[in-house]
Amino acid sequence: MGFCEAAPRLTLALFAGALTDRYNAVRIFTVMQFLSAVPVCVMVLLYYLGVLQIWHLIVLEVVVSVVKSASPAATQSLIRELAPENHIMNAVSLSSMGFNAARIVGPSLGGLMVVWFGVGGCFLLDALVLIVAGCEMLFIRHVPRKAEEARQDFMSEIRAGLHYIARAPGILAIIGVAYSGSILVGTYQRFLPVFARDVLAVGPQGLGYMVSAPGIGAVLTLLVLAGRAEKGETTALLWATGILGPAAIVFFCMARNLWLGLLLLGLIGAGQVGFRTLSRVFIQYDVPGELLGRVTSVVAIERGLNSIGSVVLGAFIAAFGAAFGLGLAGALSLALTLAFLRRFFTPGRF
Repeated sequence: MGFCEAAPRLTLALFAGALTDRYNAVRIFTVMQFLSAVPVCVMVLLYYLGVLQIWHLIVLEVVVSVVKSASPAATQSLIRELAPENHIMNAVSLSSMGFNAARIVGPSLGGLMVVWFGVGGCFLLDALVLIVAGCEMLFIRHVPRKAEEARQDFMSEIRAGLHYIARAPGILAIIGVAYSGSILVGTYQRFLPVFARDVLAVGPQGLGYMVSAPGIGAVLTLLVLAGRAEKGETTALLWATGILGPAAIVFFCMARNLWLGLLLLGLIGAGQVGFRTLSRVFIQYDVPGELLGRVTSVVAIERGLNSIGSVVLGAFIAAFGAAFGLGLAGALSLALTLAFLRRFFTPGRF
C-alpha cells in the first residue's frame, strides 16, 4: 500500500507540475477534490456490499495517488495566486500548520469515529468532506497572476523546468537536503516503538508521548514562522532548520531519559517541518510564477522517497541496532545537509 501511494508521486510529479503551470491552479485543485472522492465512494460501496478485497484497496490507492499527484504543485500555485506577496510566509506556514495539526488530532479522532460510525461510516464521511471541499473551491473568485507562456508540448515544458532548476543554486540545495533527509531519516517515526521498548524502556504510554512530540514541535515552529516574511530571514532560517533536524536525531539516539528524548523529538519535528515550510516559502519568493508548479513538483518528490527511506533506515537499524543505526543515518544526513548548503546556498549567489 505504501508503494502504491508513493509510486505515482515519483513517476507523475513532473507531468503534474507542468499541468499546474499550464492551467488555473484553482480549477485543478477543485477538480482534484471531486475526483478524489470517487475511489473513496467506490470503496465504501464495496465495503457495504461485503465484497471488498485487498486488491480493491491496492487499485483504489493507486487511483487516489494518481489524482493527488498534482497536489503539492497545485497547493503552492494556489498560494501564489491567492495570497499577497507580503503574506506568503503566513500563508505557507498556516497551510503547513493545518496539515501537521491534523496529523496530531486525526488519529485520535479517527479512533473515536470508528467506534461511533464504524469503518464504512468513517470513509463515507471522508468522501463527503472531499465533496464539500470541492464545492467550497467553486466560490473562489480571483485574478490569476501567472505570466502567460507560449504553449509547448509537455516534454519541452518539463525540460524547461529542469533546466531552470539546474541553474538555480538555492533550489538545488533545497532538493539535495530534502532528498537525502527523506531517504536517510525521513521515516524515523516508524521505528519509535523500537526505541520505546528497547532503548528508553517506557512502555505504551511513553510511546504515545514520543509519537506526539515531533508534531507539537512542528506546530510551535509554524506558529513562530507565521509571523516572519522577509526573504533574508528565510535564507538564514533554512540553514538553521536544515541542520537542526538531523543533529537532533543524532542526540536523540544518545538519550536514555524519556523527557530529554521528548525534547529532542520536538526539535526533530521543528527542524524537519521548519525546513520543509521555509523551502516552500523560498520557492515562492524566488521562482517565476510560470515555473512554480514544475519546481515544486521536483522538490515534492522527497515525499515519495519515504518508501525507499523505510528500507534504507530499516537496513541501518537491522545491521547496527536501533540507537546506533538511526544515529549513523542521522550523522550521514547531517553531513550531506552541510555539504549541500555550503556548496549551493552561500550568500550572494542568488
